[in-house]
Amino acid sequence: MLDLLIYLDEVLIKNLNSVALNGYIDIRTYRRIKDRTFGGNVKIGDRESNGSDFRDHRDKIEGYKTRHKTCEDHYQNGRDRSLGFEGRDFDRNEQEIKKISTIFTLHNDLLNKMYTSKNVKQVDGNSIENGDIKEGDYIQITGCVQETSLPLYIDTLIDTINCYGVDFLNTLLEKKDLKTLNFTIICKLLEGLRKSITANGTHDLLIQNDKASLVLTISENNFLNNHSHMFDLVHCSCKIFGKVMMIKEDTDKCISLLRKSSQEEYYQQVIDSIDPYLEVLKENNIILPKKPECNVKGKMIMILPISICL
Repeated sequence: MLDLLIYLDEVLIKNLNSVALNGYIDIRTYRRIKDRTFGGNVKIGDRESNGSDFRDHRDKIEGYKTRHKTCEDHYQNGRDRSLGFEGRDFDRNEQEIKKISTIFTLHNDLLNKMYTSKNVKQVDGNSIENGDIKEGDYIQITGCVQETSLPLYIDTLIDTINCYGVDFLNTLLEKKDLKTLNFTIICKLLEGLRKSITANGTHDLLIQNDKASLVLTISENNFLNNHSHMFDLVHCSCKIFGKVMMIKEDTDKCISLLRKSSQEEYYQQVIDSIDPYLEVLKENNIILPKKPECNVKGKMIMILPISICL
């Protein structure tokens, strides 16, 4: 069965290609030059000349007299004719070929080369249980996309608060012994948290394998279909090709979805601190989204994804 490529990190492919392959871009150029030149010249000339010369000389020397007469006539008639013709027909074909590889070709060649050189491990449940993979390995692994998303939870929560209005919701707190926060402050805190964990357009995608949870840091810009969203694939099985960044196993906390904020503990306290205020909304029959677990527990493999296929 052919895999359908839906996610591709072009920068990582090119970087890895510079090490594993001799990547190149190909161009095919065909050029034809044709030159036809015809030329000629004709020259015709007539020349005619006619002239005469008459001279009379008289000399007197000591009683002697002499006289000389000279008469000269000359005539010249000539004709020149020249004819020339020149023609050239020049036809030259030139072909320049440069090889081009698209990013998809590089991805395919890269995978084939890494499989041939045994630099990619095909991972299944037994491989995970037996500890056959380690940090730094390139692997191919399958799993199902999970709907857990901290940024989308925050978005939904902010939208809900804005729909009812912070002024109205703050009035619900007047009869409660909750003085530290209000919904105006809560909205600003949530907006700051979302901006922090989605900086540069990257966020976490959780995928569940039979034996482990897979945490992938992805960029929406790397999805090949600009009209699709990563959560269109919820509960769908997919194949991930990437590099293992971390392997952990902990029943309490392997990794936190708040780690990108670099203020993990602070924002965890913020999320926990707003729970009593959200309970007030539930008491007033305001429906709220389900709070996701920020800590990934159990067996966890963190992967830097290079490509994702269905």
